[in-house]
Amino acid sequence: MRVLFTTWNMNGHLNPMVPLGWALRAAGHEVVVASNPDLVPAITRSGLPALGVGPQFDSFGVLVEQVKARGWRPTPPVDPEAEPDGAVARIRRRSLLGLRVAVQAADAQADELVAFCRDWRPDLVVFEPTGYAGLLVARLHGIPAVRHLWSVDLSAPVAEFETDLVGELAARFGLDRLGINGDVTLDPCPAPIQVHDGLPRRPIRFVPYNGPSVVPDWLREPPSAPRICITWGTSLDRFGFDDLIIAPAVAEALTDCDVEVVIAVADSQRDLFGPLPGNVRFLGPVPLHLVLPSCAGVVHQGGAGGTMTSLLFGVPQVVLAAMPDGVFHARQVERAGAGRYLPAQQATTQSIRDAVLSILDGDYPGTARALRDRMLAMPAPVRVAADLAELAGLAQPAGVPVP
Repeated sequence: MRVLFTTWNMNGHLNPMVPLGWALRAAGHEVVVASNPDLVPAITRSGLPALGVGPQFDSFGVLVEQVKARGWRPTPPVDPEAEPDGAVARIRRRSLLGLRVAVQAADAQADELVAFCRDWRPDLVVFEPTGYAGLLVARLHGIPAVRHLWSVDLSAPVAEFETDLVGELAARFGLDRLGINGDVTLDPCPAPIQVHDGLPRRPIRFVPYNGPSVVPDWLREPPSAPRICITWGTSLDRFGFDDLIIAPAVAEALTDCDVEVVIAVADSQRDLFGPLPGNVRFLGPVPLHLVLPSCAGVVHQGGAGGTMTSLLFGVPQVVLAAMPDGVFHARQVERAGAGRYLPAQQATTQSIRDAVLSILDGDYPGTARALRDRMLAMPAPVRVAADLAELAGLAQPAGVPVP
């Protein structure tokens, strides 16, 4: 079987699909991961074959320019349940801003990718929710399109805006529509975290991947006090929202507490923290799946990777969210009882300290462990790989004779 994976040049969108790519390769299937050219090094570092298609397209640069041109910045969030109409509409409009850039990235890929697939003839497409070029290929070839979620299904409601969003891309290739949610959705979220909208989803176990890594020597020693991990992603910095990078405030809030604090952020953010007290250690960009097994709690900004990896290791979370996706993740985590949500724009030293200390006992650790157990019970990527071969109508990898 030949499987085409598609994304655009955002590492955080590629990484959740990598373990399924490994599983398919290990089962003997052919895999190619297609994206805009500048993601090729990240794809090859993952051990998967890469296909850079189309001209160079700086997705994040274009997105930042549009955000600045529109004067948009995160504001204290409203509760969609309290303001169901206005709040949801605003969240969707903000999401569409990023999705339109994803469509531009797909349009840049489309001609070369379609030409490649005309010869390569994939049997199946796996696309992350904004990997629209793969969805286009699936419709042109009449093959299954499998949508691979990163976390909570933020993108399913976008089907309401499909014509506005990808109608021109579809029409350019003679199609009426793409069916933006694909034919099958692979879902790594445990049910208490996922939205419940009636859309059919198939479970897949979340396997964290963050690139090549080395296990630090100090991780072999157990912590002397409850270990709290602080991590923050890079998007706020790249957007210029430096005032919302409050990881240093978190470290300061925990200075006098009986905890060990480890900071897992980009090396470029080290100067934000200044001198560190004795109970705080700066790690740099260490993959969370190496650090979190030893942690009693984690504080982050609400990115998909941090949320899902924390859930996988049963670590209670404090989410200091500002961006729309972070707020969405934070609310789902809090409603499931796996952690606390604080709007980043409203957080204070006292509220941060109180929230972090509160997740170390009570019901939070037990709930987080229960969610971990639910995730570990989901089908591993190797099992899902076999199911996808059946979906494609193949009982064995292409070119392998039946015994």
